[in-house]
Amino acid sequence: MLRLTDAERMRLRAAIRNLRALYGTWACLAEVMGVSAGTLQQLASGNGGSHAMALRAAKVAGTTLERILGRPAAAERCPHCGRGAS
Repeated sequence: MLRLTDAERMRLRAAIRNLRALYGTWACLAEVMGVSAGTLQQLASGNGGSHAMALRAAKVAGTTLERILGRPAAAERCPHCGRGAS
């Protein structure tokens, strides 16, 4: 079984916290992700994390698993080609 690296778990926690801010409450986010609010709160506080949870987060965020777990990209850079805004 593949496990998330420490960096990937950190990025997943950040994504979950950001999604919670977008959805307003843990309960609302949990409903759209199909998990319990307690599970998300545990994850956000540093307990657990899996590829399956990262995939759920990516789906709710409308992005890819790679964007959730990968290195952050500079906001002024194109996520596809890497060029900066001019």
